[in-house]
Amino acid sequence: MDEIFYEKLLYRILQGRLRIRFGDLVLYIYEPSKDLIEESFDVYDDAYHKAYFGGVPIKSELMQTLIDNNLWSPLDDREADKLEKEIEELKVDAYKNFYDKRYLNTIKINIARINKSYIKYKTKKMALDHTSCEGVANFSRCLWLISKTTFTQDKNLYDWSEYTLSSVMETYNEEQITSAQFRKIARTDPWRSMWNTGKKQSNLFGRPSFELTKDQLSLSSFSTLYDNVYESHDCPHDKVIEDDDCLDGWLITQKRESDKNRTQKEVDALTKNSKIANSQEVFVMARNEEAAQEIYNLNNPMARNVIKQRNEQIKNEGSVKFTELADVKQDIAIQSHQQAFSNIKGKVR
Repeated sequence: MDEIFYEKLLYRILQGRLRIRFGDLVLYIYEPSKDLIEESFDVYDDAYHKAYFGGVPIKSELMQTLIDNNLWSPLDDREADKLEKEIEELKVDAYKNFYDKRYLNTIKINIARINKSYIKYKTKKMALDHTSCEGVANFSRCLWLISKTTFTQDKNLYDWSEYTLSSVMETYNEEQITSAQFRKIARTDPWRSMWNTGKKQSNLFGRPSFELTKDQLSLSSFSTLYDNVYESHDCPHDKVIEDDDCLDGWLITQKRESDKNRTQKEVDALTKNSKIANSQEVFVMARNEEAAQEIYNLNNPMARNVIKQRNEQIKNEGSVKFTELADVKQDIAIQSHQQAFSNIKGKVR
């Protein structure tokens, strides 16, 4: 997309409104005020109660319907989690192979392909949301907000004489700014210069932060993200920063390193006890599976190989005493040999 497109998006964000055209009719949809948002929850509650007492099911009651009709199962959520991890690993690979353009292109194709499957699995549970009390209530609330925030060029509320609420809301939803578009705007001029100058004055949009629109908040959030990247002592190359997948890979790598260092400090603090400080092996209790993986990652490759061998031996033999573990028996044999050698040297002297 050209620079004019992004500049148009930027000024839409700055204005805090969406300008849409229907032939000769121009409408402006503004972000709702805090008063309107507060009042909209009354609309939600009224619609919810009406739907509930009208026999419309609540969202939790639709779960069995989804399962019975093969629309969703808990396995779909697990598959989505699995695909999310695959995408994460691919982004790390993209960052590490940024300069291998052919391989990088293959990685990006795989990211896009897996992301489509991820979205499919992630959204299956929501297939019937619109038929629930919550879905009906939320739709009513959104329609009400659109009716209260859509104005004509002469700054009057639109009377809906020609176009319906639902058609305008559909257009509004289609025009939502994507995260990729926010990121492009956040890291380039003219916004980058505005941000660097205006943030020092804490009045970038001419209003206090609690009055910012959701688009303004999103742009500020991404701008802060890029500030943190540029200020990092390990800041990646500009070309990496311009590539969303590669930058995500860099961010994931940084987070993993930070998590590893934090876990190492926690383990070091636990092993300061003089009774275990010089131990060959220290067992640390993990809070959950994720914490266990972090602790496991602190082991060097040789230690991981020992753990792998032990797991395989236990799996094959059922249960094994500690002293019967292959690596432990080998260590004991080596220690015995060294002790015997020392005894012989002592006698020779």
